[in-house]
Amino acid sequence: MEFKFLESYSPLFYSDKTYFLISGGRASGKSTQAAAYFLILLMGDDFFRGVVSRYTQKSIKSSIYRDILDLAEAWGISNHIKIEGDELTNVRNGNMIITHAMKLQDGTMTAKGKGLAKVTHLLIDEATELPSEEEFIKLNDSFRTKGIDRKILIIFNPTTKRHWIHKRWYVDGQPNPKWYQEHEYIHTTYHDNAQNIDPKKIIEWERMKELDIEYYNHHILGLWQEGIVGRIFQNWNIMEADPEGEYSTSYGLDFGFSNDPTTLIEVKKHNNKLYLKELIYETGLTNEDIAERMKVLGITRTDQIIADSAEPKSIETLRRLGFNIQKAYKGPDSIRAGINNIKQHEVYIHPDSSNLLDEYNLYCWKPGTDHPIDNYNHAMDAIRYALSKSQSGQYAFAKRNGATRLDSDGDLRDPDKFYTQEPKKNYGYGVGKRR
Repeated sequence: MEFKFLESYSPLFYSDKTYFLISGGRASGKSTQAAAYFLILLMGDDFFRGVVSRYTQKSIKSSIYRDILDLAEAWGISNHIKIEGDELTNVRNGNMIITHAMKLQDGTMTAKGKGLAKVTHLLIDEATELPSEEEFIKLNDSFRTKGIDRKILIIFNPTTKRHWIHKRWYVDGQPNPKWYQEHEYIHTTYHDNAQNIDPKKIIEWERMKELDIEYYNHHILGLWQEGIVGRIFQNWNIMEADPEGEYSTSYGLDFGFSNDPTTLIEVKKHNNKLYLKELIYETGLTNEDIAERMKVLGITRTDQIIADSAEPKSIETLRRLGFNIQKAYKGPDSIRAGINNIKQHEVYIHPDSSNLLDEYNLYCWKPGTDHPIDNYNHAMDAIRYALSKSQSGQYAFAKRNGATRLDSDGDLRDPDKFYTQEPKKNYGYGVGKRR
């Protein structure tokens, strides 16, 4: 297989700088280029020990590490590489690629780079997942071995100018000159990688310039986003650890199919804090597909799912497939009521929830009105549904046992015993359970 490096990535081979800020838009080629760079070093004669790092252990399997394996097979060199777990070793000279997750599957934090000696290259994939500059500094400082000339590759899709990566290394969307001495900045778009992209897809993206220039600039070109005028939600946080102690869990489900994605959001509530995690965000799913996805996610018949009441047939289908699914409350002005309810909480987003993060940044009020736009709202609606119970427009988690269970229509069996206060022990589906 013939492989050509894009010219923009030539500094990886000749620059003596330590840090490489590698950003790009859709199909910009950055992941494949970085994977090929690591694979060439793995098979080279010079000593190489590279670490592919990502914030969560689960996401490592879908990281650049997967691209490295695919390239090795495509290049016909897999038989020269020993694979043990998530480690790749050149059988000829012992060069290695090792994966490293900052956060393990159970939510605990790893001992950073402990036990990984003589690392020459650190590649941080999807760096915007790191919740803070402090976490980056801890990770970076853990890979320091005397006598080793390190290279640090920081790979990401730009988000908003409020993100710590922008605040640290950029000024108004442009590289900050104060870092030039030790930092290389590489940014590519689909224009740089056009020879590897279906021409029909390029035409589709070019049309987006006329249809939605903001979407084109941010998602397609990978430009830093200013932040939306009239944003509905602000000051949400990236989750650094799973919630501890007792909490209530509910799942919000917004149906979609062709153009709109079916969206499932896990909502955990503890006191005035909400912990959100994107579980499904996908088009083309039938009700049977949704059921299968939820089974794989470990959602059981006792877990509480609140879905868009505009889809009673879908709700009934999922109920017959064994899920405890009810319709969301949609009374007068329920959208604004739901938004106001969410705003009363301190909100944390799981770092793997990329579509949820996008909607958080883009969901805004219609200009000159107090009504939200009908866009970037699939995850936002699912969150509202997860919190909704029908009782004069109030929103809360319902008591699990006794008279406050929902009936088959999604209504409370005994409205007089509806609870709006924080659930105590044995209250709320999933209280005390961690997922």
